[in-house]
Amino acid sequence: MSPVRLDKVKILIVGYRKFSELINAVTPEFSDEAEVTIFESLAHGNAEYHSLVARHGPDVVASAGSNAAYLANTLSEPVISQPVTDTDIIDALAKASRISKNIHLFTYQPDNAPPSRLFNSLPSLLDINLVHHCYSTSDEANERLQLAIADELPGVVVGPSYTCHMAEQQGLSSILLYSKESARVMLREAIVAGRAHQGHHRAAGLEQVQEHFVIRSSRMARLAEMASTYARSPGAVLIEGESGTGKEHIAKEIHRQCDYSEGPMVAVNCGSIPNDLFESELFGHVDGAFTSARRGGRVGLVEQANGGTLYLDEVGEMPVAQQAKLLRVLQEKRIRPLGSNHEISLDFKLIAATNRNLSEAVVAGEFRDDLYYRLNVLSLKIPPLRERPEDIGAIGRYYLGQYSQRYQASADMTFIYDQLSDIFKGYHWPGNVRQLQNFVERVVVNYATRPNAALSAADIAEILPELSQSIGSGQGRVQSLRGQEEIAIKRAMEEFDGDKSLVAESLGISTTTLWRRLRDMQSTTEDQGEQFLSGNQSGK
Repeated sequence: MSPVRLDKVKILIVGYRKFSELINAVTPEFSDEAEVTIFESLAHGNAEYHSLVARHGPDVVASAGSNAAYLANTLSEPVISQPVTDTDIIDALAKASRISKNIHLFTYQPDNAPPSRLFNSLPSLLDINLVHHCYSTSDEANERLQLAIADELPGVVVGPSYTCHMAEQQGLSSILLYSKESARVMLREAIVAGRAHQGHHRAAGLEQVQEHFVIRSSRMARLAEMASTYARSPGAVLIEGESGTGKEHIAKEIHRQCDYSEGPMVAVNCGSIPNDLFESELFGHVDGAFTSARRGGRVGLVEQANGGTLYLDEVGEMPVAQQAKLLRVLQEKRIRPLGSNHEISLDFKLIAATNRNLSEAVVAGEFRDDLYYRLNVLSLKIPPLRERPEDIGAIGRYYLGQYSQRYQASADMTFIYDQLSDIFKGYHWPGNVRQLQNFVERVVVNYATRPNAALSAADIAEILPELSQSIGSGQGRVQSLRGQEEIAIKRAMEEFDGDKSLVAESLGISTTTLWRRLRDMQSTTEDQGEQFLSGNQSGK
């Protein structure tokens, strides 16, 4: 199994018939950010959802109503529930009224939760005869439907997917309660929750290579010493470095050695949270705070880090409007969840990471100077792999050993690395350590299929075409580093037919970094850059 990528969130949808069809209709809109698997099922005790989760390895599970409530109490993975807004209810009843004025409405209502006052106004508002049924489990919903049919045959049933299915089996018309807009809200929330889940732990059952920060260069040894020193300080730490250099690993080491190590390390991908969800995701909300608010409220990511470490990944990608809101919380060390009258005191270790030069971003007006100085109390700058060639061999041999055990490759890995060593030393590594790790895994996977054959130069060129790319002009002059990176990106875009997720993975960089470099290429060579930016977009 290949390493889990952080650039796409894996979402497992559990739902029934009409609900699955609804979700399936909107998932293409999120194909750049998420891989969605839909499993048609009614959540109950007879289904083995732990094995389902282990098989698919989702970062987050999403469902609706009693299904979502059951899964949230059953699984350790985060479970997101599709909201039902007042607008959804009114729209569904308006559609139903065109079929019959005699409507039976079924809504999920947790135990001891009072029904909304909206239902008292709907009959006169829509000129309908409305019978409202609350339920807390799918079995209860089915029982209430059967009693309603026995007592008074409904003209039309409005409710969740399973209730609609049961009604249609009885020959009744039905209208699904959920809307596409609410489905979009659920998927956005699932993506945010999935990224947070990726940041501080992996889903149960996922196998991964044990991560170690392998160093040999004196430059990295000094940086590791500084990280240990900064871990013992209460000050915020800003980690700067290119994608793939190991910023998250350094952050984990700081957390492990700091005074807050007993608490959680909560990672926030600052470039992925939509503006309309920013405050509710970071600061949380109480029940009923806004129309699409999750029932029972939500604990924000910042509060989840209380007593532990808050890790702000890709902080340089945060929009300026969001920066102001975050700054206030970091200054006051207090938050007030949306809709709440009470403030919550916070105490955590703050670590931020970026692959941008934030001081230049401040000068350009793209990053607030006050937030920059709040984050940049203690600074660590991780050099790219090409500037510390002593580490290339140590890291390469380490991952050769790790992956040879995983794939049960019986070859002499020292001999294998000797074949790669000179080529690796001359490569520019745009994806840094992450790319080196990916290259090594690719070599081991290919070698495991032919353990008795040595790798020839042609084999290496086929397995790792990036290494054999020409990086000089016709006269043999070596191009600039930027030119080498552009060649690598162009070749990868051609090889993977414009699939930016695969291109980023092959280069060992994040999709955010890939898009930024494609934009730079576009500004330099408009025609070529535009071609790459508008490449294959389906699911990319």
